[in-house]
Formats: sequence, C-alpha cells, structure tokens
Amino acid sequence: MPLPPNNRRRGWLRLGVAILSLGLPFLSSAQMMNPTKPPALKKPATIEGTAMWYRVPPNSLAKRRAGKDELTAAHNRLPLGTRVRVTHLGNGRSVVVRITDRGITTRHAVIDLCQEAAVKLDMIHEGSARVRLEILPDDKATASKTKAAAW
Repeated sequence: MPLPPNNRRRGWLRLGVAILSLGLPFLSSAQMMNPTKPPALKKPATIEGTAMWYRVPPNSLAKRRAGKDELTAAHNRLPLGTRVRVTHLGNGRSVVVRITDRGITTRHAVIDLCQEAAVKLDMIHEGSARVRLEILPDDKATASKTKAAAW
C-alpha cells in the first residue's frame, strides 16, 4: 500500500538530510586536501658521507657549463645546476660547488669534487674525506646563467 503524500515528503526529506550529513565532512576534507598553495617539498637540509675528487679536463663539458673559475662536482641525484656547500668534517674547511655532472662510481661516496675543490678542502692527498653537504638556494640570475651555459 503506497504511503500518503505527506509521509513521502518526510521520507525524501530524511533521505536528503542523511545524504547531506554524510557528504559534508567529505567535501570539507577534500577542500583541505587540495589547498591553493602546494606544500613545499622537504629536502634534506644536510647530507653526510664520503667525498672523493677527480680531475676535470679544462675543455670538458662540465667545465664549460659552470664557467672557468667555478668549482664543480658530480652527484647522482641532485639536479644539475644545484649549488652545494661542502664542509670537510675533519678540518672544518668548506667550499661552494655547482653540480654539473653525474657519475659517482663508488657506492660509499656521496659526491665527487673537482680537483680545485679538493685542494681548497685540503683533501687532495687523502683522496677521500668525510663531508657534510648543504643544498643552497639558487637565485634566478644564477639559474638563468646555468641554463644559458648548458646550451
């Protein structure tokens, strides 16, 4: 037997209220999940490990990318053009290098430094040293120079 018209309205009203009460929390959480400004990616502030050094030929592509006087390094994961402060944990000396190459050949090394950087860190005779890497923020002028030099 069908319900009278007044009871039908109450049934639909109850159903609508139930749907809204269940759906509103999901809508508000969806809005919080997609904020207008994306959250900043967390990069490791420092990386510690072993640094090794290599000799960069003067006419190499890595040297041309960075410029004649800039210290360079190789890292397998950091983006090319990233500036990194390398601090020798044994003596406290530090240099700023630019990642211009890939190809760390040993598993235990975190970075390969150019010969000039190794001299400034006083690790040239040791061949390798314990270091701390700090990823530095890059200004737009330096980033545009890196892009132009890469071409």
